[in-house]
Amino acid sequence: MSANASDASNSYVLLRLAYVDGMAEKRGPYREAHLAGAREAYERGEIVMAGALTDPVDTGVFVFKNVSEERVRAFAEADAYVRAGLVTDISVRPWMVVVGN
Repeated sequence: MSANASDASNSYVLLRLAYVDGMAEKRGPYREAHLAGAREAYERGEIVMAGALTDPVDTGVFVFKNVSEERVRAFAEADAYVRAGLVTDISVRPWMVVVGN
């Protein structure tokens, strides 16, 4: 099934959080708040999936569905890791899914 940005049923936005060096060791005090924020967005139906890239743990990736880029940016700015200074770069990009939904 193909999709494009004008198809609201398949409108995706990717959020990428670039983490500081040694993130796996530094995230402890903020991890539960970070995960709670992601779980809440998932329960609202905003996030389809989220997780960290590993070996090393240097990037967080979130897939949002049917959410504006502005909402994704607001989510990122409120994230516990961002607020703690553990994120060096935030990328918000629309994603045109061409296989899957």
